[in-house]
Amino acid sequence: MSDAADTSDLVLTGVRSRSHLVYASSYLRHVLETRTGPVRLTVLPTGDAFGDGPAAEAAVRDLLVEDPRLLVRFADSAEVVAGLPPSARLLCVGAPSVRVWTTFVRTHRGRPPRVTVIDEGLGSFGTWATRRRAYRREGGGEPRSTVRAVAVASGARWLTDERWSLYARDGRGWRVDERVAREFRHRLEGAPPPPGTAVYLTQPWAALGLLSQTAYAAHLAAVREAVASVGLSLVLRPHPWEQPESYAGFDLVHGRTPAELDRHVVAAGLVLGGNSTALLNLAAVHHTPAARVMVPELASLDAALGSGQRTLLDSFLPPAVPVEELARTLRVGGRGTAPL
Repeated sequence: MSDAADTSDLVLTGVRSRSHLVYASSYLRHVLETRTGPVRLTVLPTGDAFGDGPAAEAAVRDLLVEDPRLLVRFADSAEVVAGLPPSARLLCVGAPSVRVWTTFVRTHRGRPPRVTVIDEGLGSFGTWATRRRAYRREGGGEPRSTVRAVAVASGARWLTDERWSLYARDGRGWRVDERVAREFRHRLEGAPPPPGTAVYLTQPWAALGLLSQTAYAAHLAAVREAVASVGLSLVLRPHPWEQPESYAGFDLVHGRTPAELDRHVVAAGLVLGGNSTALLNLAAVHHTPAARVMVPELASLDAALGSGQRTLLDSFLPPAVPVEELARTLRVGGRGTAPL
């Protein structure tokens, strides 16, 4: 991106959630802090995450760093990169966008762009095989899921110049990169919950066909009983893909804000759930007391985690426990939770 006083051009690709914009914003803040000139950001389509039109564009802008030097525009296709200078950089969620990269190379006479890859979530720390399994869970068929997973993994390996990640290897474990973590803390919204609140982060397992809604409700009822035995009141935080109506009979707290940015979750006395990006970030970034609870029907899913994903989760979260042992575990305490 040449001289620090020159205009810097970046193209943001792959945004599919609000939390992706927080990762992107941390990188933009870094660029703005290390340069004096304007930063022009071109945002490529964000899928169904924000909808269309001015309201969607406003929602995206709200989650980006506020700086008068940041100039944001929105584009409908990868062809927009044809009008950018050769010094432009791609800022890609999860993995490089091969389509955008190819368009850039074609229009700049074989010169590749610089590529920075930011986290998409826990999936960023898996392998092509864990990615393929994720595509299959979401309804993808074969051979498309395999081809897609291999293409993404290959692009991440060969086209990436820089990884900008919330988590970095530290010997055999992991550490938090404070440059990214600060952005999550800076973006907190809402009010804290009443004292004694425990929040369970649900996931759309029933919608994905991995267990029945009845079985999931029974699991959640058992969790509610366990946390009540240590003086906590349970509320559920549905995943953004879920319908709140699926959890009739439970107290809910929900909204469009990612759980890691919601003070009602961040400041809870305890946050619970299965292996997820949100639970990991809450424990690692905000130091929210956390508990992992096993769901027997999801044992194969947990076993299919990649070694990087497993060690990352284990670095910041306590071991998962069966719901039958949850009350005792909470009373005794352990890594990530004090005795309750």
